[in-house]
Amino acid sequence: MGRLLILLVWFMSVSPSLKAQQKVEMEIGTGDTAVIGKSNGAEVFAYLDIFRKTRWDPDPLPLDSFSMKYPTYDSATGNGFYRYFFRGDFDAAELPNAFEGRELEILGIEVLVDTKTGGPKNIMYLKSGIPDTVIWVDFDDALKYGEIETFVLNNNKQIDR
Repeated sequence: MGRLLILLVWFMSVSPSLKAQQKVEMEIGTGDTAVIGKSNGAEVFAYLDIFRKTRWDPDPLPLDSFSMKYPTYDSATGNGFYRYFFRGDFDAAELPNAFEGRELEILGIEVLVDTKTGGPKNIMYLKSGIPDTVIWVDFDDALKYGEIETFVLNNNKQIDR
């Protein structure tokens, strides 16, 4: 968790009417930046949601089996973000188009179980710039449909070509 190795398809303009594909393998993770692309809908994104925390669990957390199994969020690696943020209460909505083109820091990446298929689901969490609010990205579909346009890597990370 915390890092995700992906295969991206980048489009490079060959001529105004022709595009060629170049596949680039890169490792992205906490501290890198995701650039929000365009939505296919009129007002909201289909694969990006915004969650606002309305009630945090008490600090310190109770010593129950959940807290002992999933202690805290590690901001250096992004591990445990889901368990950290999604305890308590929150409001959710589809991300509005006003976020198009914004560069948002990656807070964490996790593989969760897809409740519809039972298979793995890659989820990325982005810092929204709004207090107590996070953007949930259904990673594979957001990339597939251009809702995540590209990534900006920290200077310390390499892109394998």
